[in-house]
Amino acid sequence: MPRPHSEIPSQRLAVSRSQVPAPEASPHRSVWWAVAITLVGWVLLAYPMVLLALLSFVIMTGTLDSTTTAASVALGILGFVATLSMLAFPLLLGLAVKTRRRPYWIAALLTGVLAIAACVYLTVEWLIPLG
Repeated sequence: MPRPHSEIPSQRLAVSRSQVPAPEASPHRSVWWAVAITLVGWVLLAYPMVLLALLSFVIMTGTLDSTTTAASVALGILGFVATLSMLAFPLLLGLAVKTRRRPYWIAALLTGVLAIAACVYLTVEWLIPLG
């Protein structure tokens, strides 16, 4: 007796899907790696984040005696963007270490460069003036 039509393998596929081995997924690290990296990063960047946010606000609003220029507003907005990158960098780095995915590594690298540049700016320009 002939086989039912549902049991006949497809002639369109070169190899049946059931015969193709599934690609092995890379093992993920524990979620505690991401939590630890995020918390340590936030602890290390807490003081520069608060300092840069306050400094950006003061630069952007000016004092009572001075007027605010477009350059000071742009510098204040750049300071707030750098503050947000300092907030996002540890989280993205923790996710990149945990999942081992390229988009997370790229995002962590970009926010890390901005965070390091902001820390260098704070150190050189405001904490230890070299000029």
